[in-house]
Amino acid sequence: MDLSLLRVAEADFDPYGTPEELAADRPIVAAGVIDGWQQGPILRSYPGGPLDYRVVLRMRVTEPLKGVKGRKTIPDGLVYIELSQGGVASDPAVPAEQWKPRKTVEDFEKALPSGTKMLAFPRERPVQELEVHDPGEPLPPDAKLMLVPPQGLIFEDPQLLNQRSGATALVGGKERLSVGGEAWAAPKNMGELVARLKQHGITE
Repeated sequence: MDLSLLRVAEADFDPYGTPEELAADRPIVAAGVIDGWQQGPILRSYPGGPLDYRVVLRMRVTEPLKGVKGRKTIPDGLVYIELSQGGVASDPAVPAEQWKPRKTVEDFEKALPSGTKMLAFPRERPVQELEVHDPGEPLPPDAKLMLVPPQGLIFEDPQLLNQRSGATALVGGKERLSVGGEAWAAPKNMGELVARLKQHGITE
């Protein structure tokens, strides 16, 4: 797993000390697997500047924990999570608007492949503040893009799981698990994390 594609910016935030604290503060909590990646919206940053590319992570929910059941914006159990696609490669031969992202959708799929176990703490995206240059790959009817906070993506690393070292096989997506303290590394796998959240009343 290559998490560097998700860690493209430093976030200034007050971390939650436990997963259940974050879960209590979020409208949606769900565990599942990566269903795939697709091109997200392409936004205009400023006049004459490069475009702002987004990528969309599709998560197939296998364990709805909070705010999932009956939510029309999660059709067929799929959550569409908007993430930064990272920087663009400058090319002085063409206008900045034509510069392309350094990382492609295929790069994200290779770094975090379909089938990877994950847990997300999303919310529905508010109205986009930047002008949309291209909406990206269309979503199903009623589906909405979701955003996650800095601690809002957790993955289970198969390689760490196979090592059986006694350390957690869970890794943070946008931020390292360690930013929240020891409680985040207490569950050794995704099953234990889901069980912990349920024990704290995060369940549908």
